[in-house]
Amino acid sequence: MKSILTAGSLATLFLTSSTVGAVICSFLLPAKSENPFAATALSGYYLDAGSDGSAKLVNGQELVAVRYGSNAPLGLWVTPPPTASACPAYKWLNAAAPAGAVGYETLTWDASPITYWNATAGSDLSTVVNGTSTSKFIACKSIASTDSSYTLFLQTGPASTITNAPSSIDINTCVQTKIIVN
Repeated sequence: MKSILTAGSLATLFLTSSTVGAVICSFLLPAKSENPFAATALSGYYLDAGSDGSAKLVNGQELVAVRYGSNAPLGLWVTPPPTASACPAYKWLNAAAPAGAVGYETLTWDASPITYWNATAGSDLSTVVNGTSTSKFIACKSIASTDSSYTLFLQTGPASTITNAPSSIDINTCVQTKIIVN
């Protein structure tokens, strides 16, 4: 598993402690580097976490702390809003097929890893679904979106459309893409 820690930036870690509501958070702040997960069909868009825990493609390459590797969980350091009663921590990218879904799986950032990803520099991000490797994603705008971000889905079927899509998605804005690991 690749981590910021193994990328030569161990000296930039800081030991810190903070209080969020009634929760006391004690943690190491991982060092950050440029986001290595770039969308191929949407120039300048990178994998990130939405405030609702969904996987997003956001415009602009930000500094992030990530953990990934070949056949390993993919983790992103997430800092919840200051009013949340949760501590900053790595969240893990998971794929799951919602009831009634055809051809896609939702992607969420969760506290525990379930999905293992092949994230090798110079290759497309991929995972295995029902015994078949897949590296195609579908990015769609939210109907209520006020920014330029896209909600990201894992494409598991032959078509690049989302059948029985969540009602919050504008299916007319969907784009098929891959995520290259830089």
